Amino acid sequence: MCPYGIKARYTVQSCCPPSYMDGADAFTMRHLRSFMRITWMDKVKNKEILERTGLPSMEDLLIRKHLRWTGHLMRMSPDKLPKQILYSQLSSDHRKRGRPRLRLKDTLKRNLKLRGIKTDSHSREINGEQ
Repeated sequence: MCPYGIKARYTVQSCCPPSYMDGADAFTMRHLRSFMRITWMDKVKNKEILERTGLPSMEDLLIRKHLRWTGHLMRMSPDKLPKQILYSQLSSDHRKRGRPRLRLKDTLKRNLKLRGIKTDSHSREINGEQ
């Protein structure tokens, strides 16, 4: 059973800050090491542990879930609320000072680029252009 904090981070779907990803990654790696009985003194890298177990990294899992959810959204009928929220814009153009917060659209574009998926048709559809 996962502690509450870790479980909540998995549902955020790659929109979370890197500090959360590091926490989820550390949780996963700590438990994989304990299952495999590898101590920190063995000096085995995380990448090697993931290769031995055949598991993808936490970031990779979250990107996959995010893209799967986006595909589900794209196939939804236009009258469904999640799809309306994806295509919606803020009523006012006013945003707070400082670095803008990541939107779902920004994260989607980043994940598509990481996977090497062309974004021409996707970005036009997400931005509401036909």
